[in-house]
This record gives sequence, C-alpha cells and structure tokens, in this order.
Amino acid sequence: MADQKNFSRRVPVSKQFLSTRFQALHLSPSNFTQFMKTSTVYGVIVDMPMAPTVITTLACYINGAANLYFSNGRDYSGAAQRYPGVVQAARVFVANAANFIEKLEPVKSFELPAGRIHYAYILTTAGVYRLELDSETAAGTQEERVFKNLYHRVMNELRGAQLKDQAAGIGTDAAAKN
Repeated sequence: MADQKNFSRRVPVSKQFLSTRFQALHLSPSNFTQFMKTSTVYGVIVDMPMAPTVITTLACYINGAANLYFSNGRDYSGAAQRYPGVVQAARVFVANAANFIEKLEPVKSFELPAGRIHYAYILTTAGVYRLELDSETAAGTQEERVFKNLYHRVMNELRGAQLKDQAAGIGTDAAAKN
C-alpha cells in the first residue's frame, strides 16, 4: 500500500492535463440535449489520485462518451466509437449521478483531490455539483458504493478497450508521442 503521508501531497500536473480537464468540465449541455430525456445531468468528471504522482480523470457523458486523462498529459479517448460496452457503462453511470443532485451544493471551483478522496463533478443544466468519495469501495453509503462501482465499471470497460486497441495497433502511435 502507498505511504499515506506521501500520497496525500498535491500531485504535479501538466498544462495539457489541466487544459483537457478544463474543457471536459466546461462542455456545453447543448451538445447533449438529444440524450437528456428525463434528467438534467449530462456528464460526470471523476478525479482520482491513483498513486503519489498520478491523477486520472474520467470524463463520461450521457451520450456514452468516456475518456481518461492523466496528469502527465497522456489520455485515452475515442473508445466509445468502437466499443458498445463503454457506451453502455458510461450512460448508466451518468444517469445514476442524478440521484445525488438534491443532496449537493453547486460549486464554482474545481480542485483536484489528494490522498484517498475522489471528486466527482456532476454536470447539469443548472450547474456543476461535487461529490466527495472515499476511494475505498466499501466506504460510504450504499448509494455512494453503487456510484463508485459504476465508475469502476466504466474504468474496466475502458481498460478492456485499451487492451483490444493495443492488440489491434490502434492508437499506439499517439501514445508513444505523449
């Protein structure tokens, strides 16, 4: 297990990461109106410290898009165009986020987490809300555990897609350039 003292320090991040994350957090809801039939939630951005030197951001949208951005500037995106499992997992995850809006306050700033805390920014037509989650899967309320399991499902789908892409030689050149 990582040294908790070192793991709770702020992680250095690249300008590319900050720029991409900013864009993900500020996508207009007008891009997703055709998918928002029963909810005002159109996306969820989850910032996860993965190690003392790495933060991963998972960006999911109601249309099924799901991308990963890494604090070193690398990313994995476009898998939803090739893998229906990614689309399904992302849609279920974003739809589930609507269950938290009534309990949260809107936020104006988008800090990065440290230590074991994950921040989930829920994007709605009425603003952005932040949910703080302990990274321990068993921690939190039943609702929070379901939420964490859903984004872990998206992460698993993306990992499977990434392995298939690597086996097929898809995206290997872009990853090498980063």
